[in-house]
Amino acid sequence: MSIKPIDLQTNIGQMHEVARGEQARTEGVVEQQHVLEKESDEKSRLVQSRLEENKKAERTIIKREEGGQERRQRERGREREHEEKSEEEHEPARRPAKGNHLGTIIDVKK
Repeated sequence: MSIKPIDLQTNIGQMHEVARGEQARTEGVVEQQHVLEKESDEKSRLVQSRLEENKKAERTIIKREEGGQERRQRERGREREHEEKSEEEHEPARRPAKGNHLGTIIDVKK
């Protein structure tokens, strides 16, 4: 099928409409790229802030655990001291002799 001059005349009249459609399509792609870029920037900022928040949370958890361990150790030490004092008060005769020379010389006989 051949192209007749009348076909060209009608198609030329519609060229500006086709050009508008193509321009709108390309602008849509560009706008879409800008939106995607903004979203990715926002997500990267959120990731950084979440990372910093997680690090802060880890530090506070570690400090809490360390503080709890120190407190438990102090309480155990106080309990031991209290037990030792109560044992000394109740059973003074069973208390072993204390001295610098005790336990340094060991005689082994067969």
